[in-house]
Amino acid sequence: MRLSELHPRLGFNLNLVPPCAHGGMADPDLTRAVVDSRRVRPGDIFCALAGAQYEGRKFIHQALDAGAHAVLLAQPMEDLAVPQLLADSNKQAAQATGMAAALLAGLPSHQVPVLGVTGTNGKTTVAHLVQNAFSALGIPIGRSGTLGLSFKEEKRPLLNTTPPADELQEWLADILEKGARAAVLEASSHGLHQGRLSGTHFAAAGWTNLSHDHLDYHADMEAYAQAKALLVNHLDSSARAWIPAGNELIGRACRGSACSLMRWSLEDSRADLVGTYRSTSSGLELSVSGEFGSHSFYSSLIGRHNAENVLLAFALLCEAGLSPEQASEGLSKSSQVPGRLEKVASESPWNLFVDYAHTPEALERVLRALRIAYPEGRVGVVFGAGGDRDTAKRAPMGRAAAEGADWCLVTSDNPRTEDPESIARMVAKGVGRGGGVIEVIVDRREAIRSAVARLEPGDVLLVAGKGHEDYQEVHGLRTPFDDCVELEEAVQCLV
Repeated sequence: MRLSELHPRLGFNLNLVPPCAHGGMADPDLTRAVVDSRRVRPGDIFCALAGAQYEGRKFIHQALDAGAHAVLLAQPMEDLAVPQLLADSNKQAAQATGMAAALLAGLPSHQVPVLGVTGTNGKTTVAHLVQNAFSALGIPIGRSGTLGLSFKEEKRPLLNTTPPADELQEWLADILEKGARAAVLEASSHGLHQGRLSGTHFAAAGWTNLSHDHLDYHADMEAYAQAKALLVNHLDSSARAWIPAGNELIGRACRGSACSLMRWSLEDSRADLVGTYRSTSSGLELSVSGEFGSHSFYSSLIGRHNAENVLLAFALLCEAGLSPEQASEGLSKSSQVPGRLEKVASESPWNLFVDYAHTPEALERVLRALRIAYPEGRVGVVFGAGGDRDTAKRAPMGRAAAEGADWCLVTSDNPRTEDPESIARMVAKGVGRGGGVIEVIVDRREAIRSAVARLEPGDVLLVAGKGHEDYQEVHGLRTPFDDCVELEEAVQCLV
């Protein structure tokens, strides 16, 4: 696509600066939009974005050396031998980048239904359920999110829940060529706020919940909600967004959206989609009624929070064109989500689980689910809080753990550049206020083994915070560490 064709289609008031006098093509043919100079190939337009850690402008000459034919940025640079597209701000540059990436990739999200999922907790579970349901019915679907990029047997890890716009659009175009008939994308508040989903057309969106997280990035809960609402507020009038009934903060953030706002709920009979469930130690039976008729089916997931996730997944499957009967069948065949209440060493005399819960509400929900599923057993939890992240949630996480478990071991969880002992002390203060029995063991491997050694037959142990992650990050260095593996080894040492 020629630059003269791309420029007006971006939909932004971008100024076009021609190349300097000593060379360069005034109207080059462009193949891709790229944000990482190391990925640039001849014919690309390099999008020099301002990031939290790196300033894209510093890598413009590296991109030109690699063959970039044009540059998109917020402030002009002198004496460039390629055309420059100038945005009014860094925010507009990021949005224009997403649109450029989509256009140069052939607008892949316009060719199959793409579903978006946002929320503090549950995004990965809902996306996984949607993909599993489609796959169980023999329909190829791609998934992007915390667990990486996934299509059929192809899997690729991601550094962030929502990948950069250029990588996302390239991946969508690739799976479309390989036969994908749908895609489901997790939309993080960071990714939405930074414009990484600009250029993506969503057929429908789902919002799981909203609770304390990422307030080191967002000013407050209102700003956090507004960032997540960008997914809903960018939908067109033909789309529908499913949001939880009764959440005033979410409702306010979505007010004025062009799309149809639909409500889902487990308790409000006035909602557009209502679910009721019965929980067992092996799963849950969910009955749904409302917008798509009345249907009942089984899921192997446990807990109220997973009943909510399954209900929202059901709505999104129907929005993507499946019949309610197909959605029910697909969800009943969906498998366990890696690192989400994943049972480990099931042959042991204990009930051992690994979960990604790393917010106060997530810990509270998961522990409540385990209490209900195993009413006769004592519940213990091993958990910590990540470094270089929202410090205000650390004590509330401790309180949630203390109130939900019989005893707690506070340990290290990706301390990054912070002192793990100081993080643990902040978490432990919350445990103390919650009245829980507490011990601090900073070494995570030692904490897990100590916890397993305390168990009696029938007891429950939750190791929380890392879930699917297979590393521990300390001072920029990632070393292998998998909670599931560590639990298995701890069991083998004792059984």
